[in-house]
Amino acid sequence: MKTIQRTLGIFIILFSMLISPIQANENSSSNWMERIRDETKLSALSIPGTHDSATQYVSLNSIFQCQDTAIKTQLENGYRYLDIRLVIDGQDLILKHNFAKCKNNNSFFSKPLSLDDVLKDIYTFLDKHPSEAVIFCVKKENSKDNLDVLKQLLTNKIHSNSSYWYLENRIPTLGEVRNKIILATRFESEEGLYFNWEEQGDRTILKVPVTKSSINNNEALYIQDRFNYDIEDKIDAIEYGLENAKADDSTFYLNFTSTSGKGKIGHPKKCAMKTNEYLMNYKWIKKNYGIIIVDFADKELAHKIYSTN
Repeated sequence: MKTIQRTLGIFIILFSMLISPIQANENSSSNWMERIRDETKLSALSIPGTHDSATQYVSLNSIFQCQDTAIKTQLENGYRYLDIRLVIDGQDLILKHNFAKCKNNNSFFSKPLSLDDVLKDIYTFLDKHPSEAVIFCVKKENSKDNLDVLKQLLTNKIHSNSSYWYLENRIPTLGEVRNKIILATRFESEEGLYFNWEEQGDRTILKVPVTKSSINNNEALYIQDRFNYDIEDKIDAIEYGLENAKADDSTFYLNFTSTSGKGKIGHPKKCAMKTNEYLMNYKWIKKNYGIIIVDFADKELAHKIYSTN
């Protein structure tokens, strides 16, 4: 009997040793920032991000859907940059992609996805994973919206839970922003990082597809967001960004892999199949690639990116 118990005990120990690396690997996506040193500048990291992050459920999904997971799942999968498109809806803020409403579920009768819905999920994630930080990049999606009204509504939401937010226009260290949301805005604002750049929708093929913008007097932002290139040209632009990333302690580098492809009607999913395949097969090395922002983001692709840190 003792021999059986001893054998069983050894088996349990060996089995635990075998599965523990697997469990650690599975869990690492939700807390990968934990192993990064506090003094590391946020801009000096390779960070997975999602484009049009809230479009899991969206009107006219064949044209406007860019993600097939919820924001809370994206965060658990390792993505730490969210692309948030806000429009005014009465006294509230909701999310859209162009004119298409983002929704809570796939039902025709679903309520619009609100900023409150999104923030609740992010706060919950940060409560579970206090080592992590989330860049929250806001764009005014409806050109007819009053910017001052939108900013005030956004400010009200933020300051109702201000302990979760980093609101300076200065690139922080990771230690400064653990357990926080870093506000970035695509418009001038009194709070947050100034992440503004001119739209890159021109189809003209450029040898250098990257533009530069200032965050403040001392810090800058490089952007590749050629969202109307066809697949082949877009992959060339992505590769340029990967090979020439200039991200460092004072410079963010944003490399969008999203594109609508050829034609007047966009096909995000069809394009993402090609660009994501390219990224999965790319020969990643240990370097700072900046923020890589993708469509139809999955866990494996996030792991490829954050593992380069």
